[in-house]
Amino acid sequence: MKKIFTILLIIFLTSNICFAIDKYSVEYLQGKNHFSLTKCIAEKTVKRTLKKALKKETGANFDIEFEGYTLSSIKRGVFKSIELTGEDVKYNEQIIPYVHLKSLDDYNYIDYTKNPVEFLCDMTYAYDILLDDESINAALKDADYNKVLKKVNKIASPFFVVKGVRTKIKDNKLYIITDYNLPLAVTKDRSFVAQSDFEVVNGKIKAKNIHIDTAYGNLGLNKVANLINYLNPLEFTVEVLGSGKQKTIIENVNIVDNKVKISGKIYIKAGTDLESK
Repeated sequence: MKKIFTILLIIFLTSNICFAIDKYSVEYLQGKNHFSLTKCIAEKTVKRTLKKALKKETGANFDIEFEGYTLSSIKRGVFKSIELTGEDVKYNEQIIPYVHLKSLDDYNYIDYTKNPVEFLCDMTYAYDILLDDESINAALKDADYNKVLKKVNKIASPFFVVKGVRTKIKDNKLYIITDYNLPLAVTKDRSFVAQSDFEVVNGKIKAKNIHIDTAYGNLGLNKVANLINYLNPLEFTVEVLGSGKQKTIIENVNIVDNKVKISGKIYIKAGTDLESK
């Protein structure tokens, strides 16, 4: 999410034209009708420039809805609403099949003259993302996921050592393949497959309705659930997409058309800064 947010904010720096300073308080802007041709032109300019910038940075064509109040308040960094919808969005080594971001407040104010950019009011966004095998597995190759594996292995050692995790989505079911090593066994390298549904509990993605092959013997489902929740590929993927300077809440998770759909809200407090790089 961070890259999309960053580009959105930097877009206000693209114009070098100076305008007379207008009132831009929430009371003034929300209390009057500010329709003008120059405002409409400014909104179209923002959308056009933002589309171009997002295409350059993410490789994706975005549909954008943007609404400001006045020409000068837009120049100030104040806007009423914005909505971004993109497909096949490139983020680091990941390709995110679908991203949707929509502001929920009707007054948003940033100071783009500062470095890093600063939010001058509380802002809330709703988001939806779709993840496929490629995007999830790319996230699991992130160096930070090795830290997750190390934590699991501290608990599991010396009985087994998790070497890696990957996912496979088939028939709207998510399969988690865990490659592990049994130091004391003759055949040391093995793979374990579990199929699981997921739910959101207190803002966290948790495994439920777990199914395993009987070939794995009398392995307790509670132990498998605990292992999956420790490894949690979906939770980690969402964390990778976030910036850490905003509060990202997960509200819903389900599988649609062989893609994991995750939706929720992003909360940004006034005074929060956002690195431009």
